[in-house]
Formats: sequence, structure tokens, C-alpha cells
Amino acid sequence: MADRFDVAEALAGGCPARADAWAFVRGFAAAWSIPVSPADGFTSADVQRAEDRLGLPLPVALREAYALFGRRRDLVAQQNPLLEPDELLLDPSGELLVFRSENQGCAGWGVALADLSRADPPVALFGDRLPGSTRVDFLDRLSLACVETVLSEAAMASGTAGRTCQATPEVVACLEEQFTRVALPPYPAWFEPMGPPVHWFSAAGSLLCLEPGLKGMDLVVTGRTTADVQRAVEAIPGPWPPAGPPVTEVVDDREWILPF
Repeated sequence: MADRFDVAEALAGGCPARADAWAFVRGFAAAWSIPVSPADGFTSADVQRAEDRLGLPLPVALREAYALFGRRRDLVAQQNPLLEPDELLLDPSGELLVFRSENQGCAGWGVALADLSRADPPVALFGDRLPGSTRVDFLDRLSLACVETVLSEAAMASGTAGRTCQATPEVVACLEEQFTRVALPPYPAWFEPMGPPVHWFSAAGSLLCLEPGLKGMDLVVTGRTTADVQRAVEAIPGPWPPAGPPVTEVVDDREWILPF
């Protein structure tokens, strides 16, 4: 049932194949929002037009992601969107095909052109928080990067008021005791790519992200409902700021600023 869906349980096998990643996205969507439907994907013609425009082949994993959930803005475009096929572009170096962008163009996620023929290639992160035109490894498979997109965009969703506190050693100890670590490899945060990596934890109905903050690490809690968030907060005594009202406004897609 939806209220029993646990991200750590669903990802316990670590998504060894692309099909496992897509099965997770289907399960997550059904539990946290609405099930994925055939109308949620781009057509093969949409993807082919992108390939013709770019003169480049898209990796199989990206084609599959577009076909399955590419139009589901709630899953992939709450904050840092998966680019639509007609928005795909190259990074400033001309060496990466960019498929996801920070919403103001400060960072991007892409695949090296030399890796486009691979079915599920590694993903690199670049941005203005890195020196020069350097980039860092993000995740070693594009399908895993799509799983991370769904998780991080859920954490930014407007329907439930999430909570954030500084991850003191006591908070981290309680987090590790009360919640289960999600089997997603650690990866750099786009806003602090040279800092400590991001880790996820969960319980049924709640999702917790340990990420770089202004003073060390922060713990960000989100959930299917406000009650789920509150249960997680109550399970972790810590320096939680007072809860604010839920944000329910819809973000206009026209506000996205594509990079470069």
C-alpha cells in the first residue's frame, strides 16, 4: 500500500539493472503521487527529433526514461528539471550532453559525448561551484541518476512542508539508529560539489537527505504527508526550526532558466 512504501526497501537491491531503476520510479510514483501512465512519456518521434537536431545518439537509458516518465513534472521538474528532448544541449566545454539543469543554470548533469553509445553511461556534474571548466563524477549510471532526480525532486515538492535542521553528531547518530540508509551510492551535491557527499535514509512514508549545509551537514526531511514529516522530526531530537505553513503554489515552468 502507498502508506507503507519505503524507499530504502524498494532500493535494497541497489538497482543493478536499468529495469530495476524504472521499477522503482513506477513504485515511487504510485505511492507518493499517482501511477505512471503511457501519457507520461515522450514519443520515439520526440526523441528522434532531438537526435536529429543534435546530430548525436541518446543513450538507451535516457531514451527509456523519456519514454516512461519524461513528462511527469512532479517527478522530474520540481526544482532542477530533467530537460525535455527539445531542450537538450551541450555544456560550455562541448564535451557533455546535458540532460538536467539546475533551475537557474548554475550547474548541470551530463554524459560525455564519448559515452553516448553506452546503454547506461556514467554521469558527470559541472557548475559554477567548480574551478574553471572542470567537472566531477556524479553517479556511474544514468539510470541511477534518474532515481536520484526523482528523490531530490520529491524533497523539493511543494505539497508537503519539509523540515531542515543542522546535522549535529547527535542528530546523525539518531538518524542512523531510527532510519534505514538508502542503497544509492554517495554523490556530490550540485551546490557544494567539493564538499562531503549526499546520503539518503528512509522509513515508510518519509525520506531524509543528509547533505552539505552552511555549518557542516544538514538533514532535510520530507514525506508523503505533513504527518509523515512530523513523525520523522519527532524521532530525531535536534535543532529543528519552527515549522512553517505548507507551500502550495504551482511553479510556472516558464521560470526555468536553461544554462549557458
